[in-house]
Amino acid sequence: MALTSTFEDVSFAELLQLLNVGHKSGRLNVSRGAEQAEIFLSEGEVARAMSRRDRGPEVVYRIMGWQAGEFRFERSDDPVHRDILQSTEALMLEGMKRFDEWEHHVESEMPGVEVVLRQRAFAVNEQFDSLSVAAQKVLQLVDARRTVATIIRESGLAAQEAMAGMDELLAEGIVDQWEAKAEMGDVISAAGRLPKAEGAIDFAKSSYFSSKEQLSERRDGSPGESSERSSDSD
Repeated sequence: MALTSTFEDVSFAELLQLLNVGHKSGRLNVSRGAEQAEIFLSEGEVARAMSRRDRGPEVVYRIMGWQAGEFRFERSDDPVHRDILQSTEALMLEGMKRFDEWEHHVESEMPGVEVVLRQRAFAVNEQFDSLSVAAQKVLQLVDARRTVATIIRESGLAAQEAMAGMDELLAEGIVDQWEAKAEMGDVISAAGRLPKAEGAIDFAKSSYFSSKEQLSERRDGSPGESSERSSDSD
């Protein structure tokens, strides 16, 4: 019987510890949206880990930064070729060390950690192969949705290394800051929190038509209809 749940209920670190202590063997599939990874365990030890982006320990380090997602573990006694030589405990300690490093240093050194970045497609195509490995790993996480903090946490890299990769991308003009438009649902949900409008708008001074009229007056050197009506009323 498969074990399934979400990382909101059980963190990835807690799950690995549970499987390690129980000496479980099998396949662990994790996903978050379109992102997926596959991890094989043998007697509680992580033997192999792979995703579309990486293979080996880096996959484990990156997933430890996930705060949401789903997992499914299926027991199996089939033999697994071991690519990862570190123990599960060592992987977890290194992953937590990187996460702690991010928490303690990144926010103080990068005040814009909540900034969202996007790729500039034409620049990516021209320069990707010339980027450092760290910059390539960071770039794969830039999607106009993740913040700088999330990218660093999920990159699987040490905080300083991830920051260096991000600096490289920014310096080369491959990524830039992205401010997404508010979704209609956000606008609707905010409606109840907006202050009540008071007073009235003076359309004679503020509207598109009054602005157009003022331009006409400057061009023709004569007052517009609204000015005449105003004079008559006075």
